[in-house]
Amino acid sequence: MKFLMKIAVAVFVLSLFSLISVVNAQDLTPDNTASPTSVNLNSVYTVNNQTGTSSSLTNLDAWAVGDGGTIIRWNGSRWSTVNSVTTMNLYSVVLADTYDGWAVGGSANTGVILRWNGTWSVWNKISFGNNNGASDSINATLYSVTIDSSGDSGWAVGANGISLYWNGSVWNGQASMTSNTLRGVAMIHGSNLAWAVGDGGVIFRWNGNSWSSMTSPTTTNLNSIVMIDDSSGWAVGGSGNSGIILNLNGSIWNTWNRINFGGAVNPTYGYVTDVINNTLNSVSMDTASSAWAVGGNGLALRWDGVEWREQDSLVNNNLRSVSMLHGTSDSNNQAWAVGEGGKILAWSGAHWIPEFPVMAIPILLGLVAFAALIAKMRTSKKTPSTPLFY
Repeated sequence: MKFLMKIAVAVFVLSLFSLISVVNAQDLTPDNTASPTSVNLNSVYTVNNQTGTSSSLTNLDAWAVGDGGTIIRWNGSRWSTVNSVTTMNLYSVVLADTYDGWAVGGSANTGVILRWNGTWSVWNKISFGNNNGASDSINATLYSVTIDSSGDSGWAVGANGISLYWNGSVWNGQASMTSNTLRGVAMIHGSNLAWAVGDGGVIFRWNGNSWSSMTSPTTTNLNSIVMIDDSSGWAVGGSGNSGIILNLNGSIWNTWNRINFGGAVNPTYGYVTDVINNTLNSVSMDTASSAWAVGGNGLALRWDGVEWREQDSLVNNNLRSVSMLHGTSDSNNQAWAVGEGGKILAWSGAHWIPEFPVMAIPILLGLVAFAALIAKMRTSKKTPSTPLFY
């Protein structure tokens, strides 16, 4: 009995020290990444994900926005709620640097744009007639916003095909190219090119002067887009229990089928072509060989330069947005993901947090063994010994 007790204690202590070393190494824990809200979070953004050089989320600011005007901020060590200037749902947030950012959203036929320059405020310099002094109303909900690294150029898109261009001083409404809701917009930073995707699988390209439609291989809704360069990018979407990934190769968008959930190799293609069984809501990219996509029921897919692979996140919440840390040479770049119920996950470079690291398993086993031995000792003290045979 004493020998077994010593083994249980040893396993527990050694495992505890191992876990402490892991936590200290990554500086991201279930405690300090805990969400301060239970409200649905719709978008997350790592401040330096365009031009940063740090390889750790703990060195960077991040923002997330959600329903009811919810705004929360990561200061490098903890998430906290920030006072909001709107009660309308916010669907997208983007920042050029620590004091230059935007959030967009709305409700039904009313859109809203918020400006961050050290404090959040409602932005009202909006024109639908090339009038730089106008403060026109936005008559549609906005679902996505992006800006280049300088902060002097950007796009916002939304319901009924609405699109607005940021010229550095005013958001100017552009001629509508579709009646479909646009849910994602992306730019190539350092250029005047942009792409937008939306319901019905529509894809549009801005050439610097006007929007034009691109041939889409799907009629399924597209929710998010990210571009590598003028001839390479990804778009994701889906409906219900069916997700889709599109890839731009040159000037042609194709449905991507090299997806690995651990299934069998497709003999026709020579690689795994598993089906995505949840809608994908967001995609974020670091380099051509490093990206994340997230979606329904906690689905998380990782792009390794060859195929998209499923990664366990251990949550059932629908994940609505992911933002990678960009601009570093680390192939295991960290990332934030947010979703319904205020769920926040951090990718440490090795696994999603909150999640039990591998070293936590021996601790649990040690605790179980320790508790079992204590219970057995107490029972043996209270219960008279019983003969083996009657």
